[in-house]
Amino acid sequence: MLQTPTSADSPTTTSVCSRSPEALLSFTTTTATSLLPCSRQLIKHHRLPPLGQFIALVFGRCNLPASVCLVSLIYLHRLKLRLPRYARGDYDTPYRLFLAAILTASKLMSEGGTGLTSQMISQITDGLYTAKDVNLMERSFLGLMRYELWIDVDEVKLFLQENGSELEMELREVVMQDGVDWWKE
Repeated sequence: MLQTPTSADSPTTTSVCSRSPEALLSFTTTTATSLLPCSRQLIKHHRLPPLGQFIALVFGRCNLPASVCLVSLIYLHRLKLRLPRYARGDYDTPYRLFLAAILTASKLMSEGGTGLTSQMISQITDGLYTAKDVNLMERSFLGLMRYELWIDVDEVKLFLQENGSELEMELREVVMQDGVDWWKE
């Protein structure tokens, strides 16, 4: 959940709601594929499934909240804007950037150390990438992002305004009253 300003009378929290896992999967695959031109020649990872299947596998095994998925998409969007025009990647670069984005978003959004770890990502990908590989991905990703990871609710709203219908996601404000969540209509 994303925190919004609250009043003493009715604390409010903003929650991301996804209406379609298929739309999220499709949008994430398209986003990861369009980050930069990549080699079409598979050299190292001959066991890599198509990117859409890979993302579906990771999403299925991680059971990530919609908010983590959304933050990872915002990170990938920021990264695309920062990459130089001449940037090129290897065949598995979209896989690596996707993993680094969800790992980073999960850690940022976690409460009490419940986020993903490099070891968990290695296990989720059936050892396609070792924990050491994932650590390197994360460090490289953070460097490319210049460690600018903070995302406020206004940025989320703008991203959803631009992409929400394709993503089939929306923000809902939840008002807490007497320990019960109430949707704000």
